[in-house]
Amino acid sequence: MAWIEDSEQKVLLVRQAGGLKLWTLPGGKVKRGESLVKALKREVYEETGLRVQIGSLLGVLDRRDKDAITLLFAAVSSKEAVNVKQTQKEIKKAGFQTALPKKASPSAKYFWSARKGPVKKPPKIRASTYQFPETPVIKQLPTPKKR
Repeated sequence: MAWIEDSEQKVLLVRQAGGLKLWTLPGGKVKRGESLVKALKREVYEETGLRVQIGSLLGVLDRRDKDAITLLFAAVSSKEAVNVKQTQKEIKKAGFQTALPKKASPSAKYFWSARKGPVKKPPKIRASTYQFPETPVIKQLPTPKKR
């Protein structure tokens, strides 16, 4: 999953088109042979139309109930306008939000609370969690210097 903030510190969320139609952070599954960074860039682009740079790992959520591990990475986009493609069947809506909607996925709820302050109450999902120390989300990755 990607944690992407705009200039007003709103967070990018996507709304699923099927199932429970939950709000969540952009992201998805890694294909066999695909790197984590490449997979996250692909998923964010497919869901939002944004090209992003991936920064540091912010948190880990071990979803034993789903036999899955969710990783949260900081990501930066040069644009703040999202464009959900009409051909995208998984995502109905995308946009920057100041608050997490009530109808949010368990992983989005956990990571939202972890990023906005210490988790005071454990999530209601069977999961092992690790919260990294609070670090500011990067606003822009440094440009490599030419030699």
